[in-house]
Amino acid sequence: MTGSPNRPDGSGRGDGDGPPRWVKVSAALAIVLVAVFVIVHLAGGGMVGHTP
Repeated sequence: MTGSPNRPDGSGRGDGDGPPRWVKVSAALAIVLVAVFVIVHLAGGGMVGHTP
């Protein structure tokens, strides 16, 4: 058998490799929110009423 006993698919990745799932989800959510913020501002719809 060539795979690692840590994972049944033989990929050899254990539970300690890489960041936790909540970090990945939080990063993806932050990227999406920043992208929406930038798109709204480039479209001219953001911060209306905040100019003197």
